[in-house]
Amino acid sequence: LNPHIGMVQYSDLSQLAVADLPGLLPGAHRNHGLGIAFLRHIERCAVLVFVLDMGQEEPWLQLEQLRYELEQYEPGLSLRPSAVIANKMDLEGSGESFLELRERVEADTDIIPVSGKMGINLANLLVRIKELNDSYVVEEK
Repeated sequence: LNPHIGMVQYSDLSQLAVADLPGLLPGAHRNHGLGIAFLRHIERCAVLVFVLDMGQEEPWLQLEQLRYELEQYEPGLSLRPSAVIANKMDLEGSGESFLELRERVEADTDIIPVSGKMGINLANLLVRIKELNDSYVVEEK
């Protein structure tokens, strides 16, 4: 129920602050659940990483709902540099869900398949987050 803030240390000695915000409930922009409190944290984030549960029946609906809540709270917020994390790729059937997710989201959406439990593809995820952040910082200058 609480956001977690942490630092990712990179081999080039750079570091990046990250915030893990638990899932937003439908209606978060109307302060359902812990909505507004969590959405305020998101306002300060330069890069958004949407973590989808590939064990769910239609994980692309999670992404639609998250983007909707961000837009209702602050128009344009969901347009920040972002990546989609397809988590729980170790589960049976996740491969098929991943392929369908790819078909249902915009072609330019960066989707990174991972398994947090098994540690699969986490290094790639951290590199991609750094690349997104670095590109955002350059755009802001």
